[in-house]
Amino acid sequence: MAINKFMWDEDIALFRRMKGNYQSEREREFFETLKYREENVLSVCFDWLILEPENEDRLYLIRCEYSEYLLGKEGNFEEQHYMNLAETLSANLKDLGLLDRDITLFQWLRERDYKGIRYDRNLDDL
Repeated sequence: MAINKFMWDEDIALFRRMKGNYQSEREREFFETLKYREENVLSVCFDWLILEPENEDRLYLIRCEYSEYLLGKEGNFEEQHYMNLAETLSANLKDLGLLDRDITLFQWLRERDYKGIRYDRNLDDL
């Protein structure tokens, strides 16, 4: 399948780098699902990947359009907007004021083995 013209070079490189290097089945599902969606699935009304009640740190992660992401925390009104997944995953949660420890979103997701991530909440599909 040809890569969607909306996918950023950074995400193309990320998906290539991750392929075959997954640490778990959930990690494989995460990257393969988001690659497919960035290539094929427009989300105007938001694709809610994880919600605040689904994790002890009260973070949320939303995909919008093809490859843009919103990252935030319950009670924190400064939501972060990223143009691609690579940039989103490299976000330092302490530097953003979302957590008290020095950890990237990628490390946080891996640490919890992607627990709480769901793929059935693209509001465009409802």
